[in-house]
Amino acid sequence: MKKIYNFSILSIIIVLLAASCNSASKAYKNGDYYRATINAIDKLRSKPNNEKAQKVLLDAYPLAQKTAMREIDNANLRNDVNKYDIMVTQYSRLNDIAGNIYNCPKAYELIPHPAEYQAEIADAKKKAAEQSYNLGIEALNYGTIEQARLAYAYFVKANDYVYGYKDVLNKIEQALYEGTLRILVNRPITSSKYQLSADFFSDNLIAEMSKQNQQKFIRFYTYEEANSLKMKNPHQYLVLNFADYTIGNVRETRNTEELKRDSVVVGTVAVGGKNYNAYSTVKAKYTTNRREIISSGVLTVQIIDAQTNRVLENKNFGGEYVWYTVWANYNGDERALNPQQKKLCNSQPQLPPPDQDLFISFTQPIYSQVLTFIRSVYR
Repeated sequence: MKKIYNFSILSIIIVLLAASCNSASKAYKNGDYYRATINAIDKLRSKPNNEKAQKVLLDAYPLAQKTAMREIDNANLRNDVNKYDIMVTQYSRLNDIAGNIYNCPKAYELIPHPAEYQAEIADAKKKAAEQSYNLGIEALNYGTIEQARLAYAYFVKANDYVYGYKDVLNKIEQALYEGTLRILVNRPITSSKYQLSADFFSDNLIAEMSKQNQQKFIRFYTYEEANSLKMKNPHQYLVLNFADYTIGNVRETRNTEELKRDSVVVGTVAVGGKNYNAYSTVKAKYTTNRREIISSGVLTVQIIDAQTNRVLENKNFGGEYVWYTVWANYNGDERALNPQQKKLCNSQPQLPPPDQDLFISFTQPIYSQVLTFIRSVYR
């Protein structure tokens, strides 16, 4: 069993090595000299005497260099936003090849002086950072949300090239703020009796909306947050209002049925000096009582443009919660009842939860509906 296991591992290694060599040759034939060079080096790390990989490396490396330098020269002649991106990419590839050669003894033996372009890539990154930064400033000056988001991307790119370039970290924060759709959430106002319950509902809703929001450029604010951040210019208002609600409507129902059970021992009789069980049918009137406390309401959700006061969305969401208690009584012979019926007869009607809890309960189905709606609007 051990021999079979070792043979399987060896077979896998051979297949992987063959695949590495084949991938290098395939890349070379397809004109991807960078990938051919890297794959050949990978092959030589595990099998330094592989002549096929050695040949691919020696053939592909100079062509990878020429291809990269041609791309760099062509980029130098261009005057568009991708100019320095191309230069950074190509210099990175050349340096990547050099680093791989240094870390592979056989490759280093074949190519003892791989070309490196550390100064050149540093210069290209600096110019790329400058270009991206300037494009970000230009976009930010338009003063629109869309352009601020574009500026954010440019500033992030500039920072990726040269960390902390000029004041780019501050510009990233500024562009993010100016590119964010700021939505101020108006909590629902109810009677003082239910205000804490309404606040509990809205606070959980806002927290979940913020948690589920995957959009970098959308943010929900409570009035407390807006005041602490000194936010003066929201873009939209999300207005929540319990337009109609009733708490504690009582509905009672009663159902009476005749119960009977046959062949129940009701006593004994003496026959010929011996006692025998006497059987009969027993009956009872069984009444089930059910008391329901019904609470329901409708939440109106409006999205309003803060600049024009135009209503962008207006939806109603309804919810209901029915609390109930059940008890029973009977009149007649208890033996006509089954164990469950007896248990119910021994129970008493339960007291309902406080009205504030009933308020929260009817809002639970509304909660999920509103979250789905908000996700569809701000996706």
